[in-house]
Amino acid sequence: MTRGVSVLFYLSIAALTCGMAYSVHPCQAGEPVWDCGRRTRRSFQNRLLAAGIFCILFWVSALRFDIGNDYGQYTQTAHEAYVGGYVVTEWGFNQLVRLLYWIVGGECYELVFAVFAFATLAIFLKAFARQSVSFGQTFFLFMTLGLYFQTFNTVRYYFALSVALFSMKYVLEKDYLKFVFWIVLAALFHKSVLLVLPVYWIAAFSWKRWQIAAGLAVSAACFLGKGLVLKLALVLYPSYRNTIYLEETGGSPISILRTLAVLVLYVWFIRTQQGRLSREELRAQEWYPELRFYAQLNLLALVTGTFFYFLPVVTRISYYFGVSQLFMVPLIVQNIKEEKVRRKTVAIIFAACVLYFVVFLLQAHEDGVRILPYRSWLFETERYTY
Repeated sequence: MTRGVSVLFYLSIAALTCGMAYSVHPCQAGEPVWDCGRRTRRSFQNRLLAAGIFCILFWVSALRFDIGNDYGQYTQTAHEAYVGGYVVTEWGFNQLVRLLYWIVGGECYELVFAVFAFATLAIFLKAFARQSVSFGQTFFLFMTLGLYFQTFNTVRYYFALSVALFSMKYVLEKDYLKFVFWIVLAALFHKSVLLVLPVYWIAAFSWKRWQIAAGLAVSAACFLGKGLVLKLALVLYPSYRNTIYLEETGGSPISILRTLAVLVLYVWFIRTQQGRLSREELRAQEWYPELRFYAQLNLLALVTGTFFYFLPVVTRISYYFGVSQLFMVPLIVQNIKEEKVRRKTVAIIFAACVLYFVVFLLQAHEDGVRILPYRSWLFETERYTY
């Protein structure tokens, strides 16, 4: 496909799947999912729509060829893992590649990308269905903020990110055993996800103002001593030394602005709520601990992207925190009591996300993203060989 046709293709995929997602209506509280051993009509429709969304997104991802900034690097890494060469990827990825290649009797990197696409999308959609107050709104953010299309890049990382999002529910439920299990599982494929073990736990508590001030002071000190901090980071992650990842410093300006906008939305919402509720009544609301958790994660994302911009691939680190926006924004929207205000807020968010998506697609051919033009191995004679 040409770049222009590919943009139209991506827009069509986004429009179709978002329309399907908004047709998913969760069962009301107390409404049974099973009725006399059979699923209710609503449950059946929801599952059918979700399956349709999954199939569309999965096949677009699984059939891609040379899409993504590191597609070629992954094919070579998979080859080296299979033949027993030197690789810096985690044990889980290496063993999965060997298992898949053993099953098919030879090297087939297309299968590796397909398996990661399947697992990543399945976990993301499962998290949306069970944790978001609005599957449609969360899925809309997932598509228009470019997260789906970014899964074409750094497939190990986005698998870990999907697991991190999925695990947030266990933190909020204080089911730490399951939380640790899922994060350790994800770390077998991308060890950076281990960072969320202490961070998510800390974010679940209510922060006092002096604690926030102390955190900002420490962050500012790290910024001033960035040379020493960078050396420490390279000791912990020596595989980044003398690589292109050292050039990928600097938090994405558009991601920082997006996080700042979400935090402004949160502050506005809390202030309007405090206008009719006392502080004690506000904190007693059922939704407040969850919303506070997401807000504090986004504050961490903002601090990470601004004070620690000099660290390699800092955007990936901040995404572990900022991905909570997928749940946070719909939660705020749902709890705006005034219908007129809620409609205006939804309209503003919709317009901002569509604009963000258009800008994302206009830049999607550039190095660092490179998801345009779309190509499929079904129609390509070219192939990576080693």
